[in-house]
Amino acid sequence: MLDASDLVLGRMFASVRLHRNYRLFFGGQMVSLVGTWVQKVAQAWLVLELTRSGLALGVLAACQFVPYAVFGLFGGAIVDRLDKHRTLIGTQAASMTCAGAITVLLFTGVPKVWEIDAIAALQGLVLVLDAPARQSFTIEMVGREQLPNAIALNATLTNAARALGPAVGGMAIAGVGLRLCFLGNALSYLPVVAGLLLMRRDELHRPARAAARGRILRGAVDGLRLASTMPTVAMILILVCAVAGLGTNFDVVLPFMARTTLREGPRALGVLFACFGVGALGGALLSATRGRASHAGLLGSAAAFGALEILLAPLRTVLGCAAVLVGAGAAFAVFTANANALLQLHAPDHLRGRMLGLYAYGWMGTAPLGGLLAGWLCEHGGPGLAVALGGGGVCLAAGLAAALWLRARSGAGEPPRRDV
Repeated sequence: MLDASDLVLGRMFASVRLHRNYRLFFGGQMVSLVGTWVQKVAQAWLVLELTRSGLALGVLAACQFVPYAVFGLFGGAIVDRLDKHRTLIGTQAASMTCAGAITVLLFTGVPKVWEIDAIAALQGLVLVLDAPARQSFTIEMVGREQLPNAIALNATLTNAARALGPAVGGMAIAGVGLRLCFLGNALSYLPVVAGLLLMRRDELHRPARAAARGRILRGAVDGLRLASTMPTVAMILILVCAVAGLGTNFDVVLPFMARTTLREGPRALGVLFACFGVGALGGALLSATRGRASHAGLLGSAAAFGALEILLAPLRTVLGCAAVLVGAGAAFAVFTANANALLQLHAPDHLRGRMLGLYAYGWMGTAPLGGLLAGWLCEHGGPGLAVALGGGGVCLAAGLAAALWLRARSGAGEPPRRDV
């Protein structure tokens, strides 16, 4: 007879247990996402060492996401016309090539800042297709019934890597140097590509495809038009833009905070990133166990995330910052799991790629301006100002405004579904 812990674990990892293709995906991502976070820490520290400038970190963040800001709205429309499985094989191989390129530069000399920025921009171009393809491929691996669980498990993977990767990266920078950090990330893509190649295509849950009519531009416009006619979808996308564009610029703020405010090195930077990841891992596991998404979870987590960022701003010790970042990470993970699941469950099957393209655009298309703003605020007012004004205040206000909007709709006799 199964005890309570076995039942909880079985429910938490239902998608892994029931679907072979998802197990392959899950296993590959376990390795690759850690490598990605190791490189994130290493790349930020490399630019900071070369320039000692918060604005240079903002420029790096902008370069990573400018391609998505320009082309991201078309990504979902393109993905809706492509085989998502084969698309992911191509995009993951391209990402491995980009990681390999910066590794070669480091092993052959000292890379210039413009070379690092250029490779970041190429990686951003790959994301235009990779992000909506990866998001919308989840339902093809597990089906509609297990979708909320699989989304929460994807978030768990991301946040486990967010906890482990930066800690490994910080220690690796100090212990073995930047070169091996970038080499490790390049090699970490191999399990992902292998897992995708080993999948059984006849076991995928493929939705019926609508005829690919019209141009890509029209497809993107149709996605925007559909989102504007669905108030709940529009609210989710606006809230994501607010949180992503101004609240999550930690790649810019935390390196500058570690070096200037806390006067610490790469190990402390790794600890700060890892603490955010530990909290996010807990939030993701909570979402996976709960197994359903709700508007209350979405809005409450957005407001909590903003409030915790405001608490972070005046702190001057690694321990204090680490404690607040654990809470912020948990709130962030609950927010992303609820936003992703609610959006997918409201979107028609044949337009899910377009809706997830808009969702990914909310996260990445707003990043160039958000990163530049965070870098400018760090340079001129310090990281505390960037966190309190550019992040916390906006996220808290957006969460409260969305809650008031939903309450007004409910009072008008149009209550949204509470759980889906």
